[in-house]
Amino acid sequence: MTDQDFADAELVARLAERDEAALEPLYDRYGKIVYSVAMRILRDAQAAEEVTQEVFVRLWNNAASFESTKGYVRVWILRITHNLALNEVRRRQSRPVIAANFDWPTESEHLLAQDTSGDPEMATWLRERATVIRHALEQLPLPQRQSIELAFFGGLSQAEVAAALGEPLGTIKSRVRIGMRRLRDILVGSGIDAEAIEAQ
Repeated sequence: MTDQDFADAELVARLAERDEAALEPLYDRYGKIVYSVAMRILRDAQAAEEVTQEVFVRLWNNAASFESTKGYVRVWILRITHNLALNEVRRRQSRPVIAANFDWPTESEHLLAQDTSGDPEMATWLRERATVIRHALEQLPLPQRQSIELAFFGGLSQAEVAAALGEPLGTIKSRVRIGMRRLRDILVGSGIDAEAIEAQ
């Protein structure tokens, strides 16, 4: 973990103890990236602002549930953001909101399946492919997997991924390039065409 990771975890621990002063530095650090992710999904400035506010309300209310041994605060925040934004998309489409743990590959395929015009075979194929992609991602080292998830399923540019993960842009570009090469090899071995992941 970097110094920033430790600092973030300490701020969340303070939130769990109801220390309101810990919320501001987290907002200063992640407010813009949270808004950017929400805006990419919703394409509505007002809705993105509302999601951004809700993300930090969730942080305040659920800080005690964060386990620093199982992940990074920045990734946790972006998962909350993505989940809330997708829930808003579903609400607008008058579809049921599924409050399950968010999984980027599965959610991406779920949204694609909504565009199949009621074709059950296509929807089934998309779900099956999502499972294979998810398992392939799990075989990558964590740094590569996080970078690819944020870039391809989180909708972030590589510069935004670098900012979110607190890493140099060159490091992120390298991780994505190497990770994608390994992912293609795994997918080909699983019977999926090498370009499937890029179709997300």
